Order: sequence, then C-alpha cells, then structure tokens
Amino acid sequence: MPLSGVFPIEDWDFRTADTKEGTHVIHSYPAMMIPQVARRLIERLRHLHGQASTLLDPFCGAGTVLVEAARQGLEAWGNDLNPLALKIAQARTTPLDGDALAATRAFFDAVLTPLQLATFQGPIPEFQGRDFWFQPKVSYALAFIAHQVETGVPDDAVRNLARMAFSETVRLVSNTRRGEFKLYRLPPNKLQNWDPDVLEVFRATFARYATGVEAYRPSLQAAPVLPRIVAGDARLLARVPDAYFDLMVTSPPYGDSRTTVAYGQFSRLSLEWLGVSSAEARSVDRRLLGGQPSVSPASDRKAEAPLSSATLQAQLTAISRQDERRAQEVATFYRDLAAAIRSVTQKLRPGALCGWVVANRTVKQVVLPTDVIIAELSRPLGYTVIDRITRNIPNKRMPRANSPSNVPGKTGATMTQEHVVILRFDGA
Repeated sequence: MPLSGVFPIEDWDFRTADTKEGTHVIHSYPAMMIPQVARRLIERLRHLHGQASTLLDPFCGAGTVLVEAARQGLEAWGNDLNPLALKIAQARTTPLDGDALAATRAFFDAVLTPLQLATFQGPIPEFQGRDFWFQPKVSYALAFIAHQVETGVPDDAVRNLARMAFSETVRLVSNTRRGEFKLYRLPPNKLQNWDPDVLEVFRATFARYATGVEAYRPSLQAAPVLPRIVAGDARLLARVPDAYFDLMVTSPPYGDSRTTVAYGQFSRLSLEWLGVSSAEARSVDRRLLGGQPSVSPASDRKAEAPLSSATLQAQLTAISRQDERRAQEVATFYRDLAAAIRSVTQKLRPGALCGWVVANRTVKQVVLPTDVIIAELSRPLGYTVIDRITRNIPNKRMPRANSPSNVPGKTGATMTQEHVVILRFDGA
C-alpha cells in the first residue's frame, strides 16, 4: 500500500522543524537531507521491512541518514568521496566522553585569548590563494587555533569535533560571500569593513557543537553499533560488503558539481587548512558524478549503449536540439548515477527497500525528473516502485528563479521541491 495515502504529503515539509537539532548542528554542508526527512523515511522503511537491521547510504555527505539510522538501532554504513564530508559524518555519529568535552571547552576558554594569540610564533600554512581568501591577521588567528586544537586536545574524538568547529570557522571568517556554496569573494565595499573576531567565532561554534553532542549522546551510545564510514566512489562501493543491506537511504547529487551544487568548492578552503593536499582538495568536484564528461561528437555517441530510461532519452533529445554538448554533459551525469544504482544493487539483500531523495533540475528549460529516471533505471535490475512522495523545500538557499541560459532577463525555476521514490529490490 502506498505510504503517502496514510501519511499526508504536507507532513513531509517540516516547515517549522529545527533542522539543526542534536549532532546535526555540526558543520554546514551543501544540499543536506534534513534529519526529519531521514528519520521519517527510515521509520517508514522499517515499518515495511520488519526484519531490517542494516542500512547503506552510498552518498552519505555529512551523515544525516547515518545519525538517524543509528538512533533507530540499525547498523549503518556510509560512503562518500569528499574528505570533508567523511570528517563531518564521523563527528556527527561519535558519542563523546562528557568529561573530555567539558575539559576541552574550558581549555579553549583559557587559551584562546588575544594575549595568548599575540605570543603565537606560527607557522602559518601556505597554499595557493590563501591571501586572496583570508586577511593576514585572520590567517594568523586560524593558525593559532589549529595549533591549540592539535597540541592541546588529547582525546581523539573530541579533537575531531574541534577540527570541524575549526573548519566551520574557516568559512565564516574567510573573504567569501555568505550563503554561497561556490567560492565568491566579498565585494570591495564589504571587504574593507570585514573584521571578524576569529577566536570568538571558533569558541561559539565549538560550544554550539558540544551542546548538540550532549543532546544526542544518550541515543547514540544506546546504538548497538556505531556507523561505519568509508571513503569511496559510489559507482564502485569497493569497501562496502556485498548482499548485506536490508535498507538503502540516500540523497545523490542533483547534477554535476560544476553546474549544480559545488561540493568541492564548498569544501576546498577547509580541507587546505586541515592539511589535505591542494591536489586532493581541488579535485573533489571532478571526481563526483558527472565531473568528467566525455564530450564526443554525435556520430561517436551513437555507439554508446542507451540508458534504460525512456524519460531520460526524451529529455536528452530535447536538450540536444538546443545544445549537443550540454546534452552530453547531462548524459554523463546520469550514466554515472546508473553505475551507482548498479553498484548499490550488488550490496542489497533480496527484499531490501531503497529510499532515494532527489530534486529535479532544469537544463535548457527542459525538466529532468530524476525520481522517474531512477525508477526507470532500476526496473531492469529487479526493482519495483512501491511509493513516491513529494515535499516542498522551505527556506531553500537557491533563489526561486535563476538564469540558466545566461540570457539577460530570461529566467527558469530552481529546485524548490524534493521527491522521494521508494523501491523494493526483488532480486535480479
């Protein structure tokens, strides 16, 4: 029986919900699934699959699904390519020792003072573009905080939490525009008055995280096993066991990072300050789905096996009439997504239930219904659609309209809804 007939669609909007409750307060991240959606979706899948004990999130991002799965007693595995996402997810899913957490807060209050800062001798990390994105005195203060985190916090798990507070601080005190995922510098008139209190931003951020950790600590400590988080490509899932999972809940990228949500640009400055090599930090977007389009002439593309989605083929044809290259870029993303679906399939037990949470983008005024496309791509692999749910996205960062064609005055709608497609894997 479809769930949406029992649970009204409006219940999924969560317009007044606190989406930063508990450990979900730890670190912002692009296009996160809100905890209320993850929680309810897992509840629904468990209601339909009474014996479910394991859950996989192949695009785990900041770990929202993993937190909610652990709190419901499931053994959860998360996979992601982005090093920053993996660090955030680890911080969100690890219950910390209360005494060590309190001691670390007291330590930061004692040492993160202007007087102590004035005696700091460095060094200050160097990387390309550092002085473009950070004022010299901001870099100096960040280096001081990083030194205190690495040398003054003995508990490994608490230190990881402090690193995430530091990472958030990096973005908040940088010269980047607020409310953007991509890297845009503040305009000169705002930059000349930009004078962040770096020490206070970090202290307040860490204190906020600590409060969230304390709120969720009992439920995470009660979990039979903490989530397992691995670094990997969702198209391969090489470090995830086969035929092991009863449930799969995830929210894949909406499209390639270059033209939709720039996960790599969002993460780059934090990763470089955290000591990740510039080469790795700057390659995230290229390594994600659709990040390396193979743009070939139409004659070469005829030899490619068509994706098993009539809806996608029709939309690609409509896009190619306007822009052949753009159509190929979109096709590359969906080929990568299809590879991820095949990889996920190898990890599921027969009878497993999958919840895909997606937003449907528009390219060249052509809507790409990813929820429908996922259902069609999954059908030949042995899946059956058992429900679809649509929810409005309140407080969306994206504007209600943008200019996807870059033609002055010509706008198109952005993604203001999410779609949940629930599938059952009956076996290939």
